[in-house]
Amino acid sequence: MYALPVSDWLVGPKGTLHPGVISFLADAPLLAAVQSMLPPRTFCTTAEVSTTFLGSAQRGDELLAEGRVIHSDGATGLAEAFVRRADGTLIGHATSRLFVFPPVPLDDGELELRPAADQDDATPDPYLRTVEGGTLTPHALAELSGLELLEHQLDGKLSRPPVDLLTGITLVVAERGRTEFTLSAHGWGANEFGTFFGGLLGLLAASAGSSAVQTVANAGTAFKALDLKINIIRPVATDGSELRAVGTVVHRGAQLAISSTEITNGRGKRVAVATGTTMLGSAAEAAQEPAGVAFESS
Repeated sequence: MYALPVSDWLVGPKGTLHPGVISFLADAPLLAAVQSMLPPRTFCTTAEVSTTFLGSAQRGDELLAEGRVIHSDGATGLAEAFVRRADGTLIGHATSRLFVFPPVPLDDGELELRPAADQDDATPDPYLRTVEGGTLTPHALAELSGLELLEHQLDGKLSRPPVDLLTGITLVVAERGRTEFTLSAHGWGANEFGTFFGGLLGLLAASAGSSAVQTVANAGTAFKALDLKINIIRPVATDGSELRAVGTVVHRGAQLAISSTEITNGRGKRVAVATGTTMLGSAAEAAQEPAGVAFESS
């Protein structure tokens, strides 16, 4: 089981928990559950994750993510994860498929485990530092279209949301039906195997896909992310190179919109593709949680 404290850093532009955080968190127990079944010198990597968003959380809460294995053999692992608030409310469900690699040969027959190096740093962990960035006011949501809100963020009239500042996710293009975001493949995104954490790719894909839908939303339109499926095509090195996520709207109906996102690395190679479904309008308003679970604007 993994835990994640809900701090002000984890909000999106509307001041509520970024749904991509649920996908981000679920990725860890999904992989760990399968890895726990493997023999020594055998590793696995995430190939795809599908997440259904069922709810949100509030400041000061704690998210708990528990994973369990559905199937594991010498080539493939299947797992599912349940993401709950501290009160036990289920807010996310995810399933994954993982590739299992052949055992890694060791020249000396021993695996050396190295503890983390001690760091003389008096500053707290990033999520405990004073929050930066801003969220949208009710007036802005009511008076400006989704595209106008993103355009104001691009020209500096609106602050970047805290979750973007925490992770380094940056909006660089916004036009009707399409957005582009960038993210440095920095060392903060490394997983225990030294490659870029798949959950952070999911968060990036969720940002690009949901923002693409936002560009076709009129002023005052309510919207709620329903799901995200991401296929990870190749590993990403934590070499500081720039990842680019392009989100496009592939369907816009009266109540549902579907987006597609492609993530490429610094060499222009595709590293992941994702699809997401968003509920719009009155249906999204009816599906919103009670007022007590939303973040206040910072």
